Amino acid sequence: MTELRDHPQIAELMETLEKNDMHKEKEKVESLVDYIGDMEQTLTEMLREMQDMRKEVSLIHNNSIRVKCQNLVQKTEDKIKQGLAVVVKIKDNLIQSAKNAVKTFKEKGKEAFHNAVIAMKIPETLDKLADLFGKFSRDIEQDIEKVKSMQTELSSAKGHLRNFGRLLIGKSAKEAEKANADKGILMRFGKLLDKMSNGFGNLSQKAMDKADTIRISHVRDSVRKELDALKEIKTGRAKSDSARER
Repeated sequence: MTELRDHPQIAELMETLEKNDMHKEKEKVESLVDYIGDMEQTLTEMLREMQDMRKEVSLIHNNSIRVKCQNLVQKTEDKIKQGLAVVVKIKDNLIQSAKNAVKTFKEKGKEAFHNAVIAMKIPETLDKLADLFGKFSRDIEQDIEKVKSMQTELSSAKGHLRNFGRLLIGKSAKEAEKANADKGILMRFGKLLDKMSNGFGNLSQKAMDKADTIRISHVRDSVRKELDALKEIKTGRAKSDSARER
C-alpha cells in the first residue's frame, strides 16, 4: 500500500503550500490525505476478515442458514469493495487536483492557487464519505438482527431434535453436534458483523470530525479577518480625529 503523501504530485502540492505560507490550506490537504490512508487500511483489513469468515460460513451444516449467511457475507463484502473503489476514485481525483493546483500557481500566482485548493472541495468530500459509511454501518446493523433470528431458528431446531432423540438417540446426538457447531459459527459471524458495522461507523465519524475541524478553522479565520478590518477602521478614525484636533 503506497503512501499517498509520498506521491510526487501530492508532495509537490504540499511543498508549494508550505513555501507560500498557506498553512491552513496545507492542513486541509493533509487531513484528507491522512483520512484516505486510514480508510484504505481499515477497509483492506475488513475485507480480509470477511473473506476468512466466508470460508467458515461455508462449513455450516444447516443448508437454509448457510445460504442466508453466505448472502450476508456477500452483501458486506460488496459494501467494503464499494468503499475501496471510492478510495481509488478519491485518490485519483486528489492527485489530478494537486497537479492542476500547482500548475495554476506557476501560471497565475498565489491567489489563483488559493482558489484552486478551495475548488478541491475537501470538506464536501469528507461529508460524502461520512454519509456513505454511516449508511453502510446502519445497513449492517439490520443484518446483525437477521443473524440473531437465525440463532433463534437454530435453537428451535435443537429443541425438536431433543424430542426426536427419544426415538433415535444416536442420530439425534449427531445432529445436535452439528447444530452446536453451526451455532458457534453464527455467534462468531454476528460478532464480526458488529465489528464491520463499528468499522464503518468509525470511518463515518472520523470523516465528520475532520470536515467539522476544517469548517471551524475557516470560520475562525473569517472572524479574525473581520475583527482585524474593524480594528484598522477604528485606528484610522482615531488618527483622523487626532489630526483634526491638532
